[in-house]
Amino acid sequence: HVPISLNFKSKNLEYINEFVNSKIKNEDNINVIGIDRGERNLIYLTVINSKGEILEQISLNEIVNEYKGETYRTNYHDLLNKKEEERNEARKSWGTIENIKELKEGYMSQVIHKITDLMLKYNAIIVLEDLNSGFKNSRKKVEKQVYDKFETMLINKLSYFVDKKQDKFSEGGLLNAYQLVNKESKGKQSGVLFYIPAWNTSKIDPVTGFVNLFYIKNMSIEKVKEFFNKFEDIRYNKEENLFEFDFDYSKFVDKAYGIRKDWTICTYGERIRTFRNPEKNNQWDNEEVKLTEKFKELFEKYSVDLSDIKNSIQKQTEKKFFDNLIGLFKLTLQMRNSVTNTNIDYILSPVKNKNGHFYDSRKNIETLPKDADANGAYNIARKGLMLIDQIKEAEDLSKLKLAPITNEQWLTYVQEKNM
Repeated sequence: HVPISLNFKSKNLEYINEFVNSKIKNEDNINVIGIDRGERNLIYLTVINSKGEILEQISLNEIVNEYKGETYRTNYHDLLNKKEEERNEARKSWGTIENIKELKEGYMSQVIHKITDLMLKYNAIIVLEDLNSGFKNSRKKVEKQVYDKFETMLINKLSYFVDKKQDKFSEGGLLNAYQLVNKESKGKQSGVLFYIPAWNTSKIDPVTGFVNLFYIKNMSIEKVKEFFNKFEDIRYNKEENLFEFDFDYSKFVDKAYGIRKDWTICTYGERIRTFRNPEKNNQWDNEEVKLTEKFKELFEKYSVDLSDIKNSIQKQTEKKFFDNLIGLFKLTLQMRNSVTNTNIDYILSPVKNKNGHFYDSRKNIETLPKDADANGAYNIARKGLMLIDQIKEAEDLSKLKLAPITNEQWLTYVQEKNM
């Protein structure tokens, strides 16, 4: 094996960012590929245009290839799951552990091929979460997670990218390849590859920009009373069969909450409660909770006056009431709902948008994320649009240093879209 470094003395490497940014600044039709290294999906891609509209959203658990008119599908998620189970059994029995490295690398090469095809197809930049090493290392115990390997292989590919459809001498061909990143550069940008902070990209309402900022943990009866007394109003909406909680975030949190502070939380739909089930040897289990019905049962049991809920809560004395009340309120705020060992993984917002609708990823609306990991990839791409805005607003690209996106800027950006 003879290692070869291409362009290692090239003086142009340090100008790749500036060159890419000049193209972005002067191009109206720049699209963004957001990549989420998800929970239910090994890799999830969402492509959006400069208006934030979804062009494609794809799970890469399964790789689809065409060959001589035939379609071949390989489910790498299932393959890697099976390999992990075999390896775990081998460890327990001191058996031979088969190498999983080749399977991972085969998967990664196909994923990167798919990403680069989309990059050319849509004239797009690529955006990843800037995941710290602690997060990546925490995932290494799960064999199918491929974070470090994915990033390294993607950078290697983009540092000498050959478009096999081109003649070998033409731009992008084998002997005149694209150099799209600087392997020595990271920060917020390396050529066409951008990094954004991971804060609140998946557990956020993609339409209204609502996120759960409440801190609800180990609260005494008095603290629970104090908490619910801060709400502007708590009422039962008989017409829509919902309980509604009006509040001003500034009364509850000191942290950034964006441009909007007044919200109404509603007990719309169902949530998946995850708990340790004593009837199943204390293993993790799930149950579906119909929020409005459970609130009604609780309030009826403790004689809460539905015409004056807020004051009735203050008159309660039993700890069990407050434990149940806080538990149901937490579930109301829970946007991501997953059932263990299934494909059920949806986002359901407790907040109406300006048209009076609740975002529900299960409705499969083409213009919105279709599941929880799709939501993550979509919002990673939207944070990429915020970096593009910085580039377009820069007066001197040679002096541009991309500023980190703050939590307040992010929430303001997504909330403004629905105002």
